Amino acid sequence: MITPILWSYDASPFTQRALRVLGMKNLDWGWVETPMVPPKDALVALTGGYRGTPVLQLGNAVYIDSQRIAVELESRFPQPGLFGASGRGVALMMVKWADAFFRTGLTISVQLHGAQWPEAFMTDRRHLFADFDWENALRDSTHARAQFRAHAALLEAQLSDGRLFLCGNTPGLADAHAHPFVWMALAYFPEVACQLFAGFERLQAWNERVGALGEGKRTPIPPADALAIARATESAEQSWVDPNDPQALRAGERIVVAPEDTRRGEVIGELVRLDAGEIVVRRSDPACGDVFVHFPRMGYRVSRAAA
Repeated sequence: MITPILWSYDASPFTQRALRVLGMKNLDWGWVETPMVPPKDALVALTGGYRGTPVLQLGNAVYIDSQRIAVELESRFPQPGLFGASGRGVALMMVKWADAFFRTGLTISVQLHGAQWPEAFMTDRRHLFADFDWENALRDSTHARAQFRAHAALLEAQLSDGRLFLCGNTPGLADAHAHPFVWMALAYFPEVACQLFAGFERLQAWNERVGALGEGKRTPIPPADALAIARATESAEQSWVDPNDPQALRAGERIVVAPEDTRRGEVIGELVRLDAGEIVVRRSDPACGDVFVHFPRMGYRVSRAAA
């Protein structure tokens, strides 16, 4: 069995999402700590240009985005299951809701702490979140707080029948989607968070239960060692492209894959697999050899590479 390796940094709420999944499955895993801002040379060598985190490595297979990471861990380590009563579809539908929840928390963080952020960090985040209205975020303080509380109220309502977790009495992917943004609030603006969570006793108890699931067993490893593992792995992906795909792409074409909502970087490679759920490209780098980079289809733009 290949040991999962997570490339990440702990301050990221999206890393926290992956950690909750690892904790639910109680896995042993290797950890490569990545910087919060570029340069991220080792990570970019592995992915081919994507600099976001978390990224999961399993041998020479690389998984981008916490939603794709969760699906792969469920496939390789099916017990305990992540989908439960919610089903796979509903659990993955929550990705976009969770992104909206995050944006309200980001706005509050900018309002409270943006002026104290180092210039290099602020410059990088302005580039990363190009669609975020940074100036308006500093002016419109009450709206973001109202929206954050509205999102939190949905969690409270879901727990109102006494269930322990969002989709029943066992934890699942829905909890991993939602928990990081409650964690984010309590970590980065605790006084405001206490006000926004006022009256939500079920949410607060749920937050403690999810946090108590832990993160499995983490073992730090150097980036060079993780790249060497990829280089030493000999495996291939089965080639297949959905004949009903609207873009009419073909296996073997050179394509570009990039996130729709941020500037986390684009990846160029040979299309190996494409269906309604994922995109897989093959690429090579001297540091890691041939790797297969997996993206979720939802939220990622695919186009043909220029000749």
